[in-house]
Amino acid sequence: MEFELNRLFIFFACALSSAPLWANDFNVQVLNKSGQPQQDIVVFITPTNGIEGLAANTEQLIVDQKGKKFAPYLSVMQKGQTIQFSNRDDITHHIYSVSGENRFEFKLKAGKSKNTEAMQATEEIAMGCNIHDWMSGYALVVDTPYFGKTNDQGIVSFVLANQGEYQVSVWHPQLDNDNHQQSSITVINESTLSNTYQVRLADKLLPIPLQENQEEFDFLEEY
Repeated sequence: MEFELNRLFIFFACALSSAPLWANDFNVQVLNKSGQPQQDIVVFITPTNGIEGLAANTEQLIVDQKGKKFAPYLSVMQKGQTIQFSNRDDITHHIYSVSGENRFEFKLKAGKSKNTEAMQATEEIAMGCNIHDWMSGYALVVDTPYFGKTNDQGIVSFVLANQGEYQVSVWHPQLDNDNHQQSSITVINESTLSNTYQVRLADKLLPIPLQENQEEFDFLEEY
């Protein structure tokens, strides 16, 4: 018995000694044009040699309709996943996205949920409601498992499977440029993992449209 325990101890000691002592934790901080941390910016990073062999990020994206708004206003997901819409209001919504390749349209009664088909195109999805036309929301479909949104310090953290060269991209539907994105290339290795990679926005963020009825009449408030 003692001999077997010694063998197990030696096995695990060798395994630990041969494993890397660092973790591929990589932090990105997004700053606005003035150099202040910017919250709720989508960040996604893509290996320049492709994503083959990487496990997909299968976390279910859920977009609520609450207070006649999409919550969250902007989201991000990996290609091949679905969006679950969940109506938290006591009224019906008519959800749609009619531009691009990831199109959908359906009515969603109070308290009900519905999943879209899998999103197969990497693109920005603009969402709306045919009943409440002030409602707007966005989802970005990316071809990488590494994505997230910045916190109140402008930071999002990733755990990478491999070191190497990556494209770091930021996105927001109100980023004032042609594709609402900004990208850069960086090499991630032991010397750079300990540092927070900063991205300073080159363009300003436009205001998010007001998510409430702006009409003088309010008969839609009952629907």
